[in-house]
Amino acid sequence: MFFRVKLFDNMLDLYSKNYSHSDLAKKSVVLGVITSIGLIILKFVAWIITDSISMRASMSDSILDALTSFLAYHALLFSSISFDKGHNFGHEKVEGIMALFQCLLVIYSGIMIFAEAYETLLDPKPVSNTEVGIVVMIISCFAVYQLIYFQKYVARKTDSLLVRGDALHYLSDFLVNICIIVSLAASRFFAYIDLVCGVIIGGYVLYSAFLILKGAIVDLMDASLPQKIQNSILNTIKSVAGVEKIKILKTRSAGMKKYVESIVQVSPAVSFSEANDITKTIESKLMGMFEKVDVIIKAEPLESADSTTKLS
Repeated sequence: MFFRVKLFDNMLDLYSKNYSHSDLAKKSVVLGVITSIGLIILKFVAWIITDSISMRASMSDSILDALTSFLAYHALLFSSISFDKGHNFGHEKVEGIMALFQCLLVIYSGIMIFAEAYETLLDPKPVSNTEVGIVVMIISCFAVYQLIYFQKYVARKTDSLLVRGDALHYLSDFLVNICIIVSLAASRFFAYIDLVCGVIIGGYVLYSAFLILKGAIVDLMDASLPQKIQNSILNTIKSVAGVEKIKILKTRSAGMKKYVESIVQVSPAVSFSEANDITKTIESKLMGMFEKVDVIIKAEPLESADSTTKLS
């Protein structure tokens, strides 16, 4: 709900209607790089002034965010390359591979935050100039919120694994900023609040890594599309005149691209030409459901004994 505001979504709909899904995904990660670089500079200055462990953790997280967004952009460029002799099915799988790398970076970030929190426990230092840190974090929250909103919008629209992973990075950064504001505001009353917030931040960063890992594995293992999308595909196929039964439906995704294969059964009285027209109609309708999709539909005579629809 916090990142789903109807007015903002409508404005983004107007902005994005002239761009392809690939272009939107690239724009979102480029915006991530620009935002991260600005936040790194801002947080570095604030860390020097405040000497806050949470501020340093947040700056480190922003450095990794900038790096992953930079790599994600080039991964999107590579994934958009059409199939070639060595890669007959295209290069979309690079999104899943890049997501695994994103996961490793996020795990590293989480471990380093825990390590810094442990150093603070052994050698606690007072946080100074808290007002400066709070102002910097409020600015950071505002900047990151706008970025996350745009990236989540793009992720919903394009179903890009890389953009979704990038948004998770920045969501952790957003929560980090909120924790730091609390830490700086309460540090004069509770000496170890900086340490507590650092531990909370590290835990959430590792949780984010798990979410990215889960999405990458689903993509690389050719898991079926979500049941809701499969049901929509089934209804679309059934709506085509001449389709008696759906014998097999296979779906998967690779990055932003969907793959749909199906065998439909038609009446034995249907001619070869008519069956071909039926498959072409199904393919046309399914291609209209997704911006990037590869559809293969085959037709065969109805077998009365086979009355089941197989999904995979």
